[in-house]
Formats: sequence, structure tokens, C-alpha cells
Amino acid sequence: LKPQTKMAHDLNFRNGKASFASTEVAWHKLGVKVESAMTAEEAIKLAQLDYDVLQSPNIHRFPNGNEIVSEESFFTFRNDTQEVLGKHVGKRYEIVQNRDAFTFYDAIIGQNKAVFVSAGVLGKGERIFVTAKMPDYIRIAGTDDLIENFVVLTSSHDGTGAVIAAISPIRIVCANTLKISLLQAINKVSVRHTTNAEANLAQAHKLLNISNDYITKASEAFNFLATKKMTDEQMKNLVTELFPSKREDKDSTRTINIREAVMTSYFSGIGQAEIMGSAWAGLNGLTHYFSNGKDYKDAESKFDNLVMEGASSKVTDKAMELLMAM
Repeated sequence: LKPQTKMAHDLNFRNGKASFASTEVAWHKLGVKVESAMTAEEAIKLAQLDYDVLQSPNIHRFPNGNEIVSEESFFTFRNDTQEVLGKHVGKRYEIVQNRDAFTFYDAIIGQNKAVFVSAGVLGKGERIFVTAKMPDYIRIAGTDDLIENFVVLTSSHDGTGAVIAAISPIRIVCANTLKISLLQAINKVSVRHTTNAEANLAQAHKLLNISNDYITKASEAFNFLATKKMTDEQMKNLVTELFPSKREDKDSTRTINIREAVMTSYFSGIGQAEIMGSAWAGLNGLTHYFSNGKDYKDAESKFDNLVMEGASSKVTDKAMELLMAM
């Protein structure tokens, strides 16, 4: 069969439609924009997550024409398009169907709740992501700042990754992703694709209750930063430490441009004027750059950098440590 899907901006297309749905502006004006939060059933349908993933043994063909069916290596494929998603997966790999990924949220939100704000399919269908909005806000005392909290889940079907759910706070005023590591607060759970995947998912339901603990600690940390004074010179020094020169003799043009872009976000980013002079402004200047100013290779790279454990997240974690200790 000829492949029935294609990609644009890393989104999967099926039947001429982008496999993405969101309550916000559609991805590069692609996909479906919905007016309110979706139920799991609605998200699966609108984002075209309604396909199953199957697996079949790999066949080894020799020069003499003989063929051997492998007992150790399999490939995964979509049932609707017959496109191969993963070419070499081990025999212990267990597929977690897209519809089953939504059950990850049941322990927190209950079944059939309309809380899903985005869902999509990347590549040929080898990766999916789902975002659910949590009911609690983080409020920054003395300001109009509100931080919304989301649980972002991503799952893969190509044998390369696990089912991962991460808590991702986002500052409403400017859509800054504020996912940070906090001492004694877990913000992510990971479940491997194995024969125990079903049992692990059940355990993950319990682990996702960490969200309440993480949100409490994040609220304390953010409000603490809002009370800490910070000068422009301190911010400049922080940025220099976060983006050090890779040359002994002088800073490269690229390093200088990054530092200047971060400082521009610090001074001119949306919502910065109201919090300027605080360490909270320092953190948001940096995250504004990563969320709204930095150019990424593609949308999947941006997702990994902001929500998972990519380079941007690691720099943000380091900034948080330095700001808290200033």
C-alpha cells in the first residue's frame, strides 16, 4: 500500500487534515481549533488519534533466497495506513494504544471529564501528545500573575521512548513554560513499554498525585522569587553565567546574540514591566526567550526542550537554582 499520511511542521496528516486539535490557536494554522476543553473521546476523534498500532515479526532475507522469521525483533505499524512506525523493537516491547494513554489521567480528573486542551500526532504516527488542564492556579502575591498547570503526556510507538507524563506550569500573560526542577518535588513520571506496561500505568495513576505536591512547592518558589530584589546588572551577570563563552579569547557572535535576545525578553517580554526589579522577572525573562524567542529545529524539538528534559529545560533549572541562592 502507498503511504496515506504526510507531514507538515512535524504534524501528521491524514485524509488531508492535520492530526491536531487545541483550544488555543491551531498549530501553524493547521488542525482543529475547539472552543472549549475536550473529553478523551472528543480529543481522540478531533486529533485523529483513532488508530491502533500493531506489531509483526521482522523477516530476514538471505542472498540465496531463504527467509527466516525473527523471534527477537519486530516492527510496529499503523492499522489504518499500514505505515511502519518502528523498524526494530524488542520482543518485550508492549504497545500502549493511543486510547489507553488517556487513562493515565483518570486518577486525577476522573473519567469522561472535559479537561483536554490539546492533542496531536507527530511524524507518521510514531509519537502522540496530550495536554490536560489542572483545576489549580498558582497566584503570585501582589501581582495579577496567574500560572496555569497542565499535565502533558507523550507516548511513542517506534520503540525509542516511554510513556511520559510531566507537570508543566505556564504563565498565562505570555505563555511562558515554567517547567522547573524543585528540590523534593517530582514533576515527571515515566513508564517503559514492557510486558508490565499495564501494571506500570496503574502505578503511574498513583504517582500522578505528585502534581498537588509539585504545584504547592512551585507556588512557594515563584512567590519567593517575586519578593527578591534583582538589578539589571545582576540579570546580565546571570545570563553570562547561563550562556558562557566557548572560546577563551572572546565571546562568539552566536553567544553574544543569545545573551542579547534573553536580555531583550527580560526588558520587553509581555508582562515583564509589571514585575521588573524582582528575581521573578529574571526567571520569566529567560523562559520568555525559550518559549517565544528562541528558534528551534522543529516543533518536536521545541516540545522536548520546554516540556521534557532538553537543553532549554536544563538551563532553566540552573537559572532557578542560581536565582533562589542569590
